[in-house]
Amino acid sequence: MWAGASTVHGGLDDEELRAHGLARDDVMDFSSNVNPLGTSRLVRKAAAKADLSAYPDRQSLDLREALSSRLEVGVDEILVGNGSTELIHLLARMCLGPRRRCLILGPTFGEYETAATLAGADVHFVEASAARGFAWSVDAATQAIENVRPSLTFLCNPNNPTGVYVDRDFVKRLTTAIGRDGLLVLDTSYVPFAEAPWDERSLLTCGNVVLLRSMTKDHALAGARLGYLLAETTTVERVRQLQPSWSVSAVAQAVGLAALTDDAHVTAARSLVVEAKAYLHAQLSALGLRVLDSAANFVLVRVDDAGELRRELLCRGIAVRDCASFGLPEYIRIAVRRPDDCALLAGALREVLRRG
Repeated sequence: MWAGASTVHGGLDDEELRAHGLARDDVMDFSSNVNPLGTSRLVRKAAAKADLSAYPDRQSLDLREALSSRLEVGVDEILVGNGSTELIHLLARMCLGPRRRCLILGPTFGEYETAATLAGADVHFVEASAARGFAWSVDAATQAIENVRPSLTFLCNPNNPTGVYVDRDFVKRLTTAIGRDGLLVLDTSYVPFAEAPWDERSLLTCGNVVLLRSMTKDHALAGARLGYLLAETTTVERVRQLQPSWSVSAVAQAVGLAALTDDAHVTAARSLVVEAKAYLHAQLSALGLRVLDSAANFVLVRVDDAGELRRELLCRGIAVRDCASFGLPEYIRIAVRRPDDCALLAGALREVLRRG
């Protein structure tokens, strides 16, 4: 699946837009899974006040202390990164190398494979099938762990792009199978949008779990790049040794602190996502499209030729995520936006499908 060091992601690409004679302001972006309300007023004010002339704190201490108080974990059990992507690559560098093995539960976020491959590892997959609604078999996953004996295992939960959300018992069985010779990275970037989330922090006592979190998604900080991981102290320190100095900018640290004081913004977004996701499901199903149930702030939709449909919609000023890079060329991923935006998308899809 891996085709080089560059991973395909959602979000608008300026080169592609220029090729279509479009500017960013011309396009409604359903390809990026961030808070549909955008960045909060408190966060924007904090960004404007950040001191750009001073070097940022190398250790992001204020932000780690705020996270520690909020999450009830030790300050030394937290590492802040330049987005969760940086942390994924640091974990791969720490755990992997030639003749080491990585296991990925897919189809999923492509950065896991890229990071593992760049580290020189032998990459294996447990692939969920469309016939099962892209839900993994826990027996198949634990058997793969026993066969592969991976040094590093990646599980995105809720999963990108399928929206599948596994329960605590599923993850516990994985940690038991992995044992102390491996590490499970549980990427919980989309948990803030789950309607019935469970608390993953209890897994930290297993000693072989890293919880990965992104503030990009729930607080709409994609431009600032901010994420963090939770793990036992020794694991955090090993990852920190690999992190470049000043990795997390002063702006990112400032907006992270402000975001932690604005729970109302995320709560409002969660309610909006529930409403708009139900609307999208109904409207797209009425068009004869298969829409998968999702615990996250996006839906996966079967459309046969995702690339062609994406191009048709982009010509109409709407961007969706073509899932070919996930190994799913018959699917698009649609991020949930405000209901009026979703109505425009449904109308554009109706027009494209009618023409087809």
